[in-house]
Amino acid sequence: MVKDGPAATGLGAAEPHPDVEPMRMVRFNPAFSRLLGNISPTAMRVPSMMSMLERRVLFTLARERYSGTGVIVDAGIFLGASTVCLGEGLRLNKDFKTISKLWKKPIISFERGIINPGMPAFFKRNNVEGMAEAGESFAEAVQANIRPVSDLVDLRLGDILETGQGITDPIEILFLDVLKLPEISRFVVRNFFPRLIPGVSIIAQQDYFYDRLPFIKTDQEFFADYFTYIGEVCSTALFLCTKAIPESAINALEQGLPAREQERLASVAMQRSCDPARRYMMALSKVRLVKQLYGSESAQDYLQLVRNDFPEQVASDLPRLKDALVAVERACSGLDE
Repeated sequence: MVKDGPAATGLGAAEPHPDVEPMRMVRFNPAFSRLLGNISPTAMRVPSMMSMLERRVLFTLARERYSGTGVIVDAGIFLGASTVCLGEGLRLNKDFKTISKLWKKPIISFERGIINPGMPAFFKRNNVEGMAEAGESFAEAVQANIRPVSDLVDLRLGDILETGQGITDPIEILFLDVLKLPEISRFVVRNFFPRLIPGVSIIAQQDYFYDRLPFIKTDQEFFADYFTYIGEVCSTALFLCTKAIPESAINALEQGLPAREQERLASVAMQRSCDPARRYMMALSKVRLVKQLYGSESAQDYLQLVRNDFPEQVASDLPRLKDALVAVERACSGLDE
């Protein structure tokens, strides 16, 4: 089974490779087909919820595509794996010496550093020792993990709504795994999107192909006129900024989107992928959106349509797909929200 290489590199591919596990297919615009390069062993040592494929993309972005025109913003680093991947990739960049002269700390990393209720199970599965209970800080672990690249990193621990203020430098790479609440997404749009460089900047939305957080999809797709879709790897979608994002567009998003427009944007997002499993996850995310907009009865009706459209995914034994369906069923019944 192919797990570590791309099944298709062109966005014109109509169907995923039959030997690729769902959610593992890698598909990029041909101009970005080399984003899945090899990765150094030092960039693999930090435990992470990211896949190895996603780590390879971050490492390659920093090594092959980063020019130093702007900084790298790594927002939501958990234990620091994304920062280490970016930093180790940057050290191997052919222009590293020039970039080092341009930026004393080319990577700005954000992490709240507080254990949430879902993290202890991850720590146990991955034999991560020395962690406390939910509500306690894991900032020391983050600092220790990124030490090999700390000379390149401006580490900002705490609430990004506070620590993310005041960034005025252009942003060349924007990795987003911090958008867990709508207000954080809007903060990023307001404070980081205007700093993107047309024709250069790349956004990696780590929670894009995820069955929750529907606002990530609608917020990103609202700005579709300013981005080109690059491709997908596991739960991450990548976009190239093609035009400067005006204040008027940001203001329009902040004023709120009509329900029908949110539905439309969710449907656009669903069609980004040619992997049925990813489209299924996006459809489950849209179920959650429908519940927010219209209530449980409408969400249950839409979930039935999803069941009809994705019978193979509904019947799948893949834990990720099964768990996502169970969770959205509970959400529709009001049992977990």
